[in-house]
Amino acid sequence: MHRIPVYDGILKYVKPLYEAKKPKHIYDSITRNICALLKADASLLFVCGEHTKKLRAVSAHNLSKSYQNHADEDMKIAHHVCENKKLKVVKDVRQLYRKTGKTVVHLLKAQRIASIVSVPMLIDGKSIGAVNIYYSSPIQRFDKKEIAGLYMKMAALAIAHARAASELLDKKKIIKGIRDIGELSTSSFAFDEMMQTLLTAAVNAVKADSARLVLIDDENLAEVDAFEYQRSSNKTKIYRSTERLDDGLSGQILRKRKAVVVSDTGTYTEATLKDLEKRSLSIAGIPLAARGKIVGILFLHSNMTGAFTKPEIDNLTVLANHAAVAIDNFALNKKVKREAKETALLYEVSQSLISTLDFDQLLNNILQRLKETFNFLNVSVLLIDEEKRVLYTHSSIVYSREDRDRRLKIGKDGITGHVADTKQMYYCPDVTKDDYYVAGIENTQSEVCFPLLTGDRLIGVLDVESSEKDGFSQDAILLLSSLSAQIAIAIDNARLYAETKKLSLTDALTGLSNRRSYELFADAEIRRAERYRRTFVVMMIDFDNFKNYNDKYGHSSGDIVLQKLSKIMKEIIRDVDFLCRYGGDEFVSILPETDASFALDVAERMRKKIAAQRIQPKITLSIGIASFPHDAREKSKLIDLADQACYEAKQRGGNRVIFTFKPKEAK
Repeated sequence: MHRIPVYDGILKYVKPLYEAKKPKHIYDSITRNICALLKADASLLFVCGEHTKKLRAVSAHNLSKSYQNHADEDMKIAHHVCENKKLKVVKDVRQLYRKTGKTVVHLLKAQRIASIVSVPMLIDGKSIGAVNIYYSSPIQRFDKKEIAGLYMKMAALAIAHARAASELLDKKKIIKGIRDIGELSTSSFAFDEMMQTLLTAAVNAVKADSARLVLIDDENLAEVDAFEYQRSSNKTKIYRSTERLDDGLSGQILRKRKAVVVSDTGTYTEATLKDLEKRSLSIAGIPLAARGKIVGILFLHSNMTGAFTKPEIDNLTVLANHAAVAIDNFALNKKVKREAKETALLYEVSQSLISTLDFDQLLNNILQRLKETFNFLNVSVLLIDEEKRVLYTHSSIVYSREDRDRRLKIGKDGITGHVADTKQMYYCPDVTKDDYYVAGIENTQSEVCFPLLTGDRLIGVLDVESSEKDGFSQDAILLLSSLSAQIAIAIDNARLYAETKKLSLTDALTGLSNRRSYELFADAEIRRAERYRRTFVVMMIDFDNFKNYNDKYGHSSGDIVLQKLSKIMKEIIRDVDFLCRYGGDEFVSILPETDASFALDVAERMRKKIAAQRIQPKITLSIGIASFPHDAREKSKLIDLADQACYEAKQRGGNRVIFTFKPKEAK
């Protein structure tokens, strides 16, 4: 019965221990209440980690920070008590510290500490810590061992209960994090939101101060992205990491392919400057593994040593593995979407090659789709002037007229000039650090350039600029490389088509348009004249005596004369007028927006100029003129009337102009 007062006296000091919701509150309650219970002047509580015997001071009552920082012997006393599981009384603390220096002795005097009673905290016969109780008066005999031991048992139970509750709460946080990540990965692909959820859950679960997530390409040992979270701001941000994946903590994690914990960065021999730049006292690194590969590394940072326990790391590993699957699924989804866009783009380019051979339209379509698909700053095609050894901009999305007019010397000017010279692809991740770069579009941060080759022949370069540093992924470069080959083919095909088209509409001997070209021009001019109610004339031109010249000097000489006289006729008409070789020594000219008087003037000047040439036998012109719409509205009728008038001119002896109808001015 004599024990009841002991329990009654201790109850009011035990009750606050179980009302506290967090371990820190329990620690503070222990140091404060044990002083009240045992009539002590101060106290200092040491606890062991949940999975280590190492003690750390967690709470103090009526002790200055200076004393706590120098109380090494106090720590040794607590450690001794934990090992022996028995209370220890130090009657004269000053005697204990006299050998260690004057500083602590001075602090003892300032704190008025004379004796220490150190009491272990036991649960199931195992020490989880100790409390040092300080008295200002020397203790010769401590008669409160029973009540001190009982209170510390109650305190140990409260701590164990709080730890269990905290561990359960941590597991709930991990489970919630896993659930949230799972929901995000199945309901949407909001990647930034997923990163926020993962890092928040990890930091909260282990009470870390900050977290980093570095996503990596395991096969190429390269970084993909990096995210950082600070507990103080509760925000996740993307940052540009310079992590060395083959060295330090990252290298160790990738080699072991499992979590690595650094309990004290000050003693970590494999630390790199990158590992230590966060100034954390503890770091935990957990790999994110999915489908047999590591997709990232999760780093947790704490401002305390020994901050991460094995159960916490196990929980984080579970969270990391679930996150790895979600990240891998996101990457696969992103890859599928990217490949779909790339396939669509390649298909469009292929279709363009088939559907159009219009040189300018083809290039503009391809470049615009490239810019829209990948959000590039600018895409340009520069072609080569082989004679002058320069590049000029043929097609571009955003180049100004001034930029387009620039000429870049091959091998001397810019990245494009370098690529044209070497015929090799060149990637510049940071234009501010590249000797080849020549300033162009504002905000350009990186640039990649590809030679456009047909066989070994260079026809130009494809130049692509980004507003981001290192703005081109390996996949983007591979795609652009493939496209550059197709663009080169497209350009060459368009060039061949343009040349073929020109040949099909051009007379090979004189360089003038041919009869087919006349048909197209006449159709277009009739449509225009009808729409705007305008007139035009058709002139049929035939050389007089040309057969005699051919018979005398041969066809080769006749060809030379045709070339010479064709050039003279071309010089007489306007730039807007049309002249073609209709067949043999017959030529046709169309004079848009022209009346009979003006046509007569042109025809007479042409006739006189030819007649004045010193050619023997003499060659002259017979010209017949028909007018639209006065003489006819149909193309075939117009040419027939002009031909009849020309025939009449020849019948009258040639070297004259005949109208289908006689204009007032003609005499």
